[in-house]
Amino acid sequence: MIHELNHFGIVVRDLEKSLAFYQDLLGAKIVYKGFIPPTRTDVVYLLISGGMIELLYRPEPPAGETFGITHVAFMSDDLDADYERLTGLGYKGLVAPKVAGSGVGRLAFLSDPNGARIELIQRDLEMRAEPVTHDVIKSFDHYSVLANDLDAALILYRDVMGMKVLKEMTVPHPTNPLSIVYLNWDYDVLELLHRPTPDTTSPIFGHFALRVDSVDEALTRFEAQGVSPEPGTPKPAGTGIGRIGIIRDPDGVKVELVDRADLRDLP
Repeated sequence: MIHELNHFGIVVRDLEKSLAFYQDLLGAKIVYKGFIPPTRTDVVYLLISGGMIELLYRPEPPAGETFGITHVAFMSDDLDADYERLTGLGYKGLVAPKVAGSGVGRLAFLSDPNGARIELIQRDLEMRAEPVTHDVIKSFDHYSVLANDLDAALILYRDVMGMKVLKEMTVPHPTNPLSIVYLNWDYDVLELLHRPTPDTTSPIFGHFALRVDSVDEALTRFEAQGVSPEPGTPKPAGTGIGRIGIIRDPDGVKVELVDRADLRDLP
């Protein structure tokens, strides 16, 4: 059974720069370091508040390497059965179950209906410790995935994988409103973004979001540390709840800051 949203995987150009960004700016804690010998890939898992990201670094990346967020990972307690079940339902298998390159546990990859790369992991090593405390970052809010076919995405994540719909919101627009569906297992939240007119230019993994007390104060502090906010932010959230700000990591990954209440506490 698939039972946990575990992490976003991020391929980075410079591991030290990325670690400095996540540790020094966002208070991330290293919870695992590994190495994949065949591809000479360093693997670093970071805990940011209570959510995880995985950094993947190759000193000699192959031609055409994709940098940034490349997959979303879920934990399984029966990898072979879950992979067989999903591929049997028609979801495209990308990598059949095998021992992880790091030697820790087993993994498989498949594609969601919109082309998002999903990793399934089965391992005994516990990487998720108590949430990391930070004076700016209060919680890991969500992982965001583009869903041009929202109905098909909900069939997978809600009906097949068993996530619960936590909240549904809409950002009004005269011709192309944005529908937002949040699904979760306990702490971990997946955000699906959908517009009636398909978005063919944005990355399928758009961002991950962190919750702060004040977006404006957080951005002021981060700018003093050398990280400037995305032009046009801070600004009121399109949903009308709180404000949002955007910063980017060294590889351009969008980190969204929100200062509304925790999604589980919203009416």
